[in-house]
Amino acid sequence: MKQIITAAVILLSMICITGCSFDQEAKEIKPVLYKETVGDLAYEIILDKNRYGINDDIVVKTKLTNQGEDTLTYVSGSSSCPKHAVVNIVHVETNKRLEIKPYGPCTADLGKSKLKPGQTVEDTDIYITKVYGKSIQELAPLGKYDIEVALPPEDIRSTENNHSVPIEQRQSVKTQIVLVR
Repeated sequence: MKQIITAAVILLSMICITGCSFDQEAKEIKPVLYKETVGDLAYEIILDKNRYGINDDIVVKTKLTNQGEDTLTYVSGSSSCPKHAVVNIVHVETNKRLEIKPYGPCTADLGKSKLKPGQTVEDTDIYITKVYGKSIQELAPLGKYDIEVALPPEDIRSTENNHSVPIEQRQSVKTQIVLVR
């Protein structure tokens, strides 16, 4: 009788441990809704989950709302591919950036937009789990990534060697995700 009770306790313990570990793993994967206000700008970053596999696309939805009294001017991409938010997904340890999923074709003209008081703009960007290596794309390193979002700068000027420099760059907000195998 003692052996049967011992076996039952061990069996119940194993079921609980196994069941608990599955529950814990399921709880780790959850959607992300990150909100932060910086100055007059209210940011929202929306992700379908906080953990991604090495072959997953990462869909980042952003909303920016002007809560101030002044209209904000910003560089909004090209006329054919407007962008209302600058999004970067950066590996915490290596500073490597995930690549955006190719889309387009986009024209080369730069447009400017205005974000009026009370107005909200939204974007959806899709990133792949690849980074640029020495001269080609390679798999992104596993680990934590910061998702940084900002309203684009007011304007861009060119330097002597034809590099673009933002004028009045705005502060970004960030949240984190994890890239796993």
